[in-house]
Amino acid sequence: MSQVIARRYRPQGFDEVIGQAPIVRTLRNAIESGRIAHGFIFSGHRGIGKTTVARILAKALNCRAAQGPTATPCGECDSCREIKDGSAVDVIEIDAASNRGIDEIRALRERVRYRPARDRYKFFILDEAHQLTGDAFNALLKTLEEPPEWAVFVLATTEPEALPATIRSRCQHFGFRAVPFSQILEHLTRICEQERVPTDQEALGLIAEAGEGSVRDALSLLDQAITHAAEGDNRLSAESVRALLGRVSTAHIRALLEAVASDSARNVLEQADALLATSVSPAQLCWQLTQAVRNLLVAQAGGELLEVTESERASAQTLASRFREEELARFLQILLRCSNDLRHGQQERLHFELALIKMLHARRLSSVEEVLASLTGEGTPGAPAPSGPKGAPAAPRLAEPPRLPEPPKLAQPPKLAAPAGIPEFSAVAAAPAPSQAPPAPEPPAPAAPQAAVRAALERQGKAALLSIVDKAQWIFRDHQLELVFGGASAGAATLANQPATRKALAAACLAGLQRSLEVIVSSRADAAPETAPAAAAPPGSPAERAEQHPLLRQIKDSIPHHVLRTFVPSSS
Repeated sequence: MSQVIARRYRPQGFDEVIGQAPIVRTLRNAIESGRIAHGFIFSGHRGIGKTTVARILAKALNCRAAQGPTATPCGECDSCREIKDGSAVDVIEIDAASNRGIDEIRALRERVRYRPARDRYKFFILDEAHQLTGDAFNALLKTLEEPPEWAVFVLATTEPEALPATIRSRCQHFGFRAVPFSQILEHLTRICEQERVPTDQEALGLIAEAGEGSVRDALSLLDQAITHAAEGDNRLSAESVRALLGRVSTAHIRALLEAVASDSARNVLEQADALLATSVSPAQLCWQLTQAVRNLLVAQAGGELLEVTESERASAQTLASRFREEELARFLQILLRCSNDLRHGQQERLHFELALIKMLHARRLSSVEEVLASLTGEGTPGAPAPSGPKGAPAAPRLAEPPRLPEPPKLAQPPKLAAPAGIPEFSAVAAAPAPSQAPPAPEPPAPAAPQAAVRAALERQGKAALLSIVDKAQWIFRDHQLELVFGGASAGAATLANQPATRKALAAACLAGLQRSLEVIVSSRADAAPETAPAAAAPPGSPAERAEQHPLLRQIKDSIPHHVLRTFVPSSS
């Protein structure tokens, strides 16, 4: 029986470990400086080198070719060969998933008490350490805190948060990272060259992507793909890898997204029907489409961040220019919801096609900024466009709300006849000559700031903006206007805090108060709306106020004998 590729090409030294440079450097420095801890926690998801690095560390501490611990074990001495084969007496690997009880830990404590049979250190590797029971962890505490000078513990786990804090505080924690796509691809290429297997770069890219950061998963898929492509010219092609993984080509996924960009439901459903006819499951298509949309979103932010081949990066950037950023974000939400429905529901094809139709409708939605700009009348052609690629279609603007009709003017009061024998005079006829013009009336006192700003908004016809700001408490300062929302109207703070809303309100402040104010929006639970104060009525009755009018006083002075009646129309 031949060994699988994952075991044949397992790293045997720190130099061969890929993707974990910070951890390798720290362990090297610890060995060279003699600062070797007695307990380590290696955490990270599957297949990224936790157990492998633990074995290399055991070699470095017990290599017999050196006088002491060395960062470069020889790999040829008895200790190094036995550790590689898993038969070393002083290197004990324990599967904590099947030896998780307190009895196993008691037996381990007994083994720790005795010195190594041959090597310098007795090395204990507890794989899947988070599977230990609470009592087992408690039994291990004292030994892990004060072990003998010849004992070293390594706890490998995929769930470090499941380890008790008392265990974590007694060990040095090293978090292993997922290996980058480029490093896995380079590693696969090197192995195929050593195995003399002709490959396509796209095929290796598919395998590296399917590994999802795990070197062991990628090597297992490579071993399987080489066996799958053994017929014919023995070449590892992208088509054979897709057939093995049950995927469709990126060209088909790109064609589906281009159909969405064309805003044609017929094209979208035809593309989906063609893909489903290839016997690929809707769940697999949804997953690939989610990955493609995510790549488009990353391509808009920066194409160099994509962990794909160069050709796929170029095509992703080209396709991303046809969508806006908020559209791609909505696509991701729809597809993630669809993926959840496919896992827990039936009629998979219906859910997938419905998600595609939702993606079409999502392109027709407007952002909150665009809606507010349309309502407040600030959506001018010169306004900044929403975030997204250049040339993306803009959402349709909403129609401006109709202005309220002006109230009808009051009817003129009836003209009263003068008594017999006394001539009748009118205010117009009795008006003095231009040379004797009456003094100009004094300007009215300035209205309250809130009333002035509201009047400016009414003159501009922005009823929608008034309905928002009327729910807030207005606080005027030297150069600021603060709108405080609270209680049931706290949700209106989000609308009032939009740039277009604050810009329109600042313009109204300039028009109503003749000074520029900075508009600030805040929320407070105890805030209450502040209504505009009513203008104070002048003192006296209507007849007395009419008697004090400058024009009527001049008429009285000009006519020695006159009859003057003051008529005040009723408010009804």
